[in-house]
Amino acid sequence: MQLTCVKSKLTPVRHGRRALASLCAGAVIVAALTVSVVSLALAATSFPDVPTTHPYFTAITDLATRTIITGFPNGNFGPDDPVSRQQFAKMIVLTGGYPVSESDVCPFLDVVKSDATSFYPDNYIAVCAAHGITTGKTATMFDPYSGITRYQALTMVVRAADDLQPGLLTAPPTGWTGTAGWENDGTHGANAARAEYNGLLAGLDLTVSPYGNMTRGEVAQVLHNLLGKLAPPVTTTTSAATTTTTLATTTTSSTTTTSASSTTTSVPASTTTTTAVSQPPTDYSVAGLENTQVVITVRDQFGNPLPNIEVHLTSVALEGSGLALFNDFNIGTTDGNGNVAWTWGQTSGDWGVERVTAWVDNNTIDGLTWDVAIVQWILDDTGTDTIAAVNGQQKVTVISGYAPWNGKTLKAHLAPLGIVLGSGTYVSSVALSLSTALHTWTSGQVFFIAATSSNIDGAPNWMYNIVP
Repeated sequence: MQLTCVKSKLTPVRHGRRALASLCAGAVIVAALTVSVVSLALAATSFPDVPTTHPYFTAITDLATRTIITGFPNGNFGPDDPVSRQQFAKMIVLTGGYPVSESDVCPFLDVVKSDATSFYPDNYIAVCAAHGITTGKTATMFDPYSGITRYQALTMVVRAADDLQPGLLTAPPTGWTGTAGWENDGTHGANAARAEYNGLLAGLDLTVSPYGNMTRGEVAQVLHNLLGKLAPPVTTTTSAATTTTTLATTTTSSTTTTSASSTTTSVPASTTTTTAVSQPPTDYSVAGLENTQVVITVRDQFGNPLPNIEVHLTSVALEGSGLALFNDFNIGTTDGNGNVAWTWGQTSGDWGVERVTAWVDNNTIDGLTWDVAIVQWILDDTGTDTIAAVNGQQKVTVISGYAPWNGKTLKAHLAPLGIVLGSGTYVSSVALSLSTALHTWTSGQVFFIAATSSNIDGAPNWMYNIVP
């Protein structure tokens, strides 16, 4: 199989959390936020329309103290007002403590681009998309001004929790039912069930419709519950200790930077480099149909961009079949902002997990290398019918004979980051039918099968098809 390369193009860089420079900056931001929270907590926050007897008073006060939410110019909070989808994107990003910058580029065409003085709304929505918190209404449309439904908000909250602390939210046991039946929805039900089972719906009136728009008060309550789940409330003394720990983390990151610098003692300080990844590791790309891109940023130890630095890519297949890989491939030199990008694809029928490493030639003996992306290439199965879903039915079938998935747990999804619609253990000698009783398949829908991986990448392998 041949690697399909697409002409590279420079795009604004999104700094990945695993990159050295980004980690250092992130530690400083966390420390600053911690100090801010401690000082603001000394002053009570209140709104005229949110008395102490209001059911969401504690939640609203908590989030206002943390500056996650604010009131209106007239001083009111508007607890019964609806929340737009773009407003909720900002709220969940602030709740999760995600760093946001102008380099976070929004993939949705219907979102207004902010100017250099504000990150709202596009940069916050970009962070949500990059971390899988939202997939939009389509790949290019977010519908930013519509009110966010309770189901949509809960799905985003659960995805954020999974991203911030994987395994934090446990699945309800078999046979568990919620108090209001919110789990009975083919798209959002599983996330609503996990949210309720793990206490994220505590304090809400569950007699209202989950399809209705969520109010500002309800949003505050759910995000307050999420904060309590992520980090249970502590005393002021403990908070101070936490701040000290965060600062220690900053010191550790600085030590790491010093270590990286020590590899370049034979060259002038101006050529000492670190790299930052433009995006989180790619979750998936459909081989033969989609391309993926990495953007490398090269900076010196002071954070200044380094132009004209030659960058190479090398990759290895953690698992899979037929992947064409990079072998010390020169993708060019960095521009005036220290950026260089490369876009590539795989041939239809190839599949697997590819780990991509960037190599920077900065006149050191061995150069400097960083892992910049893990790409899961989905097998395009539309022509082979290894998996199939039938219009009007509630099952997905995986035919017999696909040896790579023998003995693995297979899960059916509407989308790679969507809820699990059905699962079962695959024995390659027989066909496997996955029941998706909460979802009826319709012609033209795209669906995915995930096979849980036992390899070191720890991620699922995907296979893709379309309902005929």
